[in-house]
Amino acid sequence: MSAATRKFAPKAIVFDLDGTLVDSAPEIRSALNAAVDGIGLAPFPLSEVQGFVGGGAAVALRRALASRNREIDDTAFKATLAAFYEVYAEVSQKGNGLYPGVMETLAALKDHAVPLGLCTNKAAPITDIALEALGIRRFFSAVVGARDDLPRKPAPDMLLAVLAGLDARPAEALLIGDSRSDVGSARAAGCPVIAVSYGYPHGPVGELGADLVIDRMPDLLLHLELTVKSP
Repeated sequence: MSAATRKFAPKAIVFDLDGTLVDSAPEIRSALNAAVDGIGLAPFPLSEVQGFVGGGAAVALRRALASRNREIDDTAFKATLAAFYEVYAEVSQKGNGLYPGVMETLAALKDHAVPLGLCTNKAAPITDIALEALGIRRFFSAVVGARDDLPRKPAPDMLLAVLAGLDARPAEALLIGDSRSDVGSARAAGCPVIAVSYGYPHGPVGELGADLVIDRMPDLLLHLELTVKSP
């Protein structure tokens, strides 16, 4: 079966957030630039910030500092990261950035009684704020954001925690993501994975090793065997 006609019949679907459901780079840019202003760095353009996204706020900040060959001590790093979170929590309440077709796709999956989960390297408190502001929290039965007791993607732990909440085995589920960390997490967990082409892959999306690449979120529905509708 060719990639164009491949079908999946998952008992549960787990989504990444940044670069998959939402274009969060503009809000991350606002928070990052506000934070690094405190240590004397010039603002970063959006195109550069897009290359920082995907590993969580601390990783984004480290990538930003490295891109300017700037080193700061641990105390300054923690203070800058705290400043980032303060601004990001505020801008995340605006609920901006859903990619085209995301709301409709999630609604269609829910209508077909497909259990949905969310697995993101974004900090758990910020994830909750963003999901509520975006109006999509209601679609997900299990949500796992970054927290201290779970290794982040590409480790499988966060994905496995979401699947446990959905009562689904990895081989019977499906992960939708945009980056190497998503594909790596799925592979480590033994879960099929579809990559979207429009996110923050940090390289050619075709080289991520996903089972399938789609260009639009609604295209996901074309590759699913959906037979059961909710009452």
